[in-house]
Amino acid sequence: METISNTKHSDYESTAPMFAVFSNDPLLSAENKLLCLEMLQQDLDLKGLLTNFATLAAKFVRPFSIRFQSAHGFFSLSQTKNNSFSKSFNLGAVGQFPRLGTITYQSDEPLTVNEDKILTELHSLLLTSLKHALKFSELTSMVYKDHLTNIGNRAYYEATIQNAIEQSNRTHQGLSLIILDINNFKPINDTYGHLKGDEVLKAFAQVLTKSVRTSDMIFRIGGDEFAIILLPAESCSIIKVHQRLLQEIDKNIILSEANFSASIGSSNWEIGMNATELFEQADQQLYAQKALTRNK
Repeated sequence: METISNTKHSDYESTAPMFAVFSNDPLLSAENKLLCLEMLQQDLDLKGLLTNFATLAAKFVRPFSIRFQSAHGFFSLSQTKNNSFSKSFNLGAVGQFPRLGTITYQSDEPLTVNEDKILTELHSLLLTSLKHALKFSELTSMVYKDHLTNIGNRAYYEATIQNAIEQSNRTHQGLSLIILDINNFKPINDTYGHLKGDEVLKAFAQVLTKSVRTSDMIFRIGGDEFAIILLPAESCSIIKVHQRLLQEIDKNIILSEANFSASIGSSNWEIGMNATELFEQADQQLYAQKALTRNK
């Protein structure tokens, strides 16, 4: 069988030949597979696991911007500035593994045949650890979930906003925070009863979910107060979300029947700003708008 060389893989061991596409032989040596498994078993947290996996992908292939999406977890790591090419792989859905999620690689050039095969081999090593990490993420989300609206609670918001600031500081991605407060919520409870009030809260949470992207995060941080973290965000992101939000409120029957309205405040993260400052800036804008609403 004829072998081909690949000078791009300077980190790849010379004892492991690069085979042509028709070869079924593995490209990763037994020693390298053991190294990968040891590294992937170091962290049960989804973020830590996928960060370690990205390090392995960079070592055996090349650096990528990586995104992972599943029902119980989301991960994004930007390592390259020019992402002209993108390829996604479904992880799992073979043998004893159900479909665990989708991983997407972005870079400045398409994958070669050998790179594609190495990534597939790395995926097979990732599956067991990923299954455990997603289960752990699912159990953790139960602690962080608001059980009425089925979105994140205050504790989850506080953990997430800190991680979002750290990620923005590291990757220079934009980050925006939106705070929302339902106007005249007490009269809704007094007039229609608390069951109707719960319906309004759940309907508003659904409206918020429909108004943002999958990469954005929604939280109920108080009785009738909600927060949205936009990441990544651009200067126009808040305006776009606000416009979609107004459209979704108009279309929602439960909110329309309750003569629903909400006040909104927002802030854009800047270098050196902490989570408290980011929240206070949005909160001040919200209460300024709420005061204006009351005056009207």
